[in-house]
Amino acid sequence: MNAKARLVQQSALYVLLIVFVALTLAPIAFTLISSFKNNAQILGGIWTMPIPAQTANYAEAFAAIWRYTLNTVLYAAVGGTLVVALSAVAGYTFAKKDFLGKEVLFMLMLAIMMIPGVMTLIPSYVLYANLGLVNTPWVIIISAAAGGQIFGTFLCRSFMAGISNELFDAAKIDGAGEFVVFTRMVLPLSVPVLMTLMIMQSVGIYNDYIWPLLTIKSNSIQMIGVGLTQFTNQFGISNMGVEFAAYIISAIPLVLLFSFGMKYYIQGVTQGALKI
Repeated sequence: MNAKARLVQQSALYVLLIVFVALTLAPIAFTLISSFKNNAQILGGIWTMPIPAQTANYAEAFAAIWRYTLNTVLYAAVGGTLVVALSAVAGYTFAKKDFLGKEVLFMLMLAIMMIPGVMTLIPSYVLYANLGLVNTPWVIIISAAAGGQIFGTFLCRSFMAGISNELFDAAKIDGAGEFVVFTRMVLPLSVPVLMTLMIMQSVGIYNDYIWPLLTIKSNSIQMIGVGLTQFTNQFGISNMGVEFAAYIISAIPLVLLFSFGMKYYIQGVTQGALKI
């Protein structure tokens, strides 16, 4: 391939990438621009600049959703932490310990991942209702910890299986117990995959809509996914500018999470894929 053909090929590739990036960023740009408009400005032109800018939209949106956002951040943090803790123990057990029926049990756990969540929605609701957990924060936290542990165990087992057994043997020769080996060797070496799991589970909990809509009725403990739908007044009219501002505000925790954990997230995904 000559230089001219190579230049044409690279140029076409760059144009294609620019188009894909533009299509990805267009909804975000539209939401951001619309968050500074009122209904008349939005309906007058979706891509026109907000003149004058309706900055009061953000104050109104924050007053409406701050409680939902705080609830969701707490649920995501606690639920994600439980998933990471349980998955780390289970993954280490399946990766480095031998016991009767280990592979069969692991295959049965993986088979559960093939069951669509909608099939277990009503049975799960009945179970949590019988336990008296409906309309409490625990219905979100416990269901998130239980639902995310299967994938978390699979991810941790795949990663921890690649850790050299010689490290553990040397530590045990030096007198280290199982708890010391796990906390001082396995966990530090598994930080990338644990951070990856924490981010994935936190984002999943944060973006959940169906389960909190079904199980939580009190606004004081409701989550942001449901809270963002409650911007309609008594006449059935919604202030779209305030609604778009609420979308921007609700995205800030996730942006911060990815900003601080992106390095570990990428490292964990790539190392996990290589080990799998």
